[in-house]
Amino acid sequence: MFKFLLLLPFIVFLSYGGEYDDIDLKVDFEEAVDIGKVENKPIMVLITSKRCKWCKKFKKRTLSDDKIINRLNDKFEVVEVTRKKDDYPYKKLRARAVPTIYFLNSDGKPFMRPVIGYWNIENFNSYLNDAERRFKKINR
Repeated sequence: MFKFLLLLPFIVFLSYGGEYDDIDLKVDFEEAVDIGKVENKPIMVLITSKRCKWCKKFKKRTLSDDKIINRLNDKFEVVEVTRKKDDYPYKKLRARAVPTIYFLNSDGKPFMRPVIGYWNIENFNSYLNDAERRFKKINR
């Protein structure tokens, strides 16, 4: 029993998933588009607001999953912008509700409908599959 108690913190540490902060977020929208062009990767733009409980839930539950984090870091350029702030690309991307996610091609133009609201890991993975497939199709 004593050995189990000694191992418990280690077991908890190993079972703990990633954190939203582990995603390689770009600081600036234009920077993400520029890097996407150079690396020929789709750009994922996450539009949030500071008080949005669904944004926080999405980050904590879905975007903190290790597989999601690794996939986003490997296959996408990711940028988070806050609605109603100076860095928000109002003219290019509309967000009537948050969270809203746009997938952009390397020219900075959306290539599929925006993903609006909270999504669990399985459903969000499905959107990532769709985004990857469509991006490959338009870049043939």
